[in-house]
Amino acid sequence: MKYKWGKKSTDLLATCDKRLQDMANMMLARSEFDLTITDGYRSEDDQNWAFVNGKSKAKFGQSKHNVFPSQAIDICPYPIPKDWDPNDRKWQEMALNAMWCAGKLGFEITWGGSFKKLVDKPHFELKG
Repeated sequence: MKYKWGKKSTDLLATCDKRLQDMANMMLARSEFDLTITDGYRSEDDQNWAFVNGKSKAKFGQSKHNVFPSQAIDICPYPIPKDWDPNDRKWQEMALNAMWCAGKLGFEITWGGSFKKLVDKPHFELKG
């Protein structure tokens, strides 16, 4: 089945580095399930909200979401697994898909699911 980004995902994708846009589009084309984009560029207010609410360990200016175009993107399986269930197999499949796509496109990413302090399964950022 071929999936398409919804309007909100398309708008968020447009705030990201072209490499992340290409990766996300390739991911969606290869995915066996639908995906949604939940974050791209974050303003100071958005980043501070994420920090205060425990969604990020980074204050404004410390996250790759805080540069424009964003050097980070948050992508989730859709519908988003209940309570962001960390054991849902879709997170692993999505991460492998993202890493494969980035490699095919000639760049490297870091997956937030491998973070030690705050595991962030939707998060993908450009290395370097």
